[in-house]
Amino acid sequence: MDAHFQPAIEAMHRADVEAFSGLVREDRSLATGRSSESHPTLLQCLVLEGKDLPAETQIAMAQALVDAGAPIDEPFVATGSAGNVVLADYLLERGAALDGKPDVLRGWTVLEEALYWGFPELVGVLLQRGARVRNLRIAAGVGDVARLRAFFDAHGGLRPEAGRINWPFGKLPVDQQSDAPQAVLDNALGYAAMGDHERATEELLDAGAAINAYPLGFHYRGTALHWAAVRGLRAMCDLLLDQGADPSLHDLTVQKTAEGWAAYANHHELAAHLASRAARRRSERSA
Repeated sequence: MDAHFQPAIEAMHRADVEAFSGLVREDRSLATGRSSESHPTLLQCLVLEGKDLPAETQIAMAQALVDAGAPIDEPFVATGSAGNVVLADYLLERGAALDGKPDVLRGWTVLEEALYWGFPELVGVLLQRGARVRNLRIAAGVGDVARLRAFFDAHGGLRPEAGRINWPFGKLPVDQQSDAPQAVLDNALGYAAMGDHERATEELLDAGAAINAYPLGFHYRGTALHWAAVRGLRAMCDLLLDQGADPSLHDLTVQKTAEGWAAYANHHELAAHLASRAARRRSERSA
């Protein structure tokens, strides 16, 4: 962040609540101002960089900022990318919009953020708080099969409420923008796979999701098998492979197979398993 914020950031890293709060009292622009680099606000910096501080320290620092006028909805969404349950709870108590505001990250919500980055504890907390399962990818990501089915009409087509492609990084590039039913289905399959929800995965495949698609709406363009592999989900990988997932496919971003994604995430037993399944597939095809 800009130099103006550095003394407060240093106090935060020292877990020095008194110094941090004193700086904010003396200069409220630390709470209300935006940085031209790195984290946009000091509260968002606290959410992301202070998540390993004791809960009482995080809350005291957040209170100092919010009492001084810090906007809360954008930092609340950021709790999802850090899995920061402590400050998610606190910011909700201070009035953060549980399902987001239209002008904050184009309608992207903290629930979607937590699903995207893989923080099931926070997902559970948000659902208990009443977060809405408001589109197909969320239904897939939380494994809510009943809600997932409700996004289809009587003829098996997607309803408009199923939503359109979105992601955590602000405006989508032109080549990622879509509300086409196939794109929305394939995107949801990625969420079901990386969320480890087998029934939702099967439902989406039965509905026409393409098992070897490279879904839009992800910063790394891998298949559902890639996303299950990087999360270390062996049973999900096997389900996808049994349904026809191709373990030889390379992602479109760094050109690695699902085995490579598993190895990158230090899921070495899964990587070896995927290598074995790929070899078996090659042998069966050549027989």
